[in-house]
Amino acid sequence: MHDDALIAWINDGAKIELTGDEAVAQRVREFSARFLAALNPQDDLGPTEEAHEAAVISNVYAVHIELCRYGDEEYNKVWRPLPASVRAALKAYIAAGKP
Repeated sequence: MHDDALIAWINDGAKIELTGDEAVAQRVREFSARFLAALNPQDDLGPTEEAHEAAVISNVYAVHIELCRYGDEEYNKVWRPLPASVRAALKAYIAAGKP
C-alpha cells in the first residue's frame, strides 16, 4: 500500500486500489486460508462421518476449481508454501472430488 493512499484512506475513507502484485498477494493469502478452512472445518458438516467427509471433499474441490481459474502460476503461489502434509491431504480430497 502506498503512503499517499493510506493517508487518504485514513483521512476520508477513500477506497484503496491495489496494484496487480498486491492483488495477487491478497488472493494467494485468501485462497490459502480458504483451503485450510475447507480442510479443517470448525463445525460438523453432516449428521454422519460419511456426510461430513463428503462435505469436506466438496468444499476443498470448490476452492480448487475456483483457484484453477487464475492459472497454474497463481495456483502454485498458493500451493508451494503449504506444508507437505496439508498438500497431501488436499490432493486426496481434490482427487475424491473430481466428477
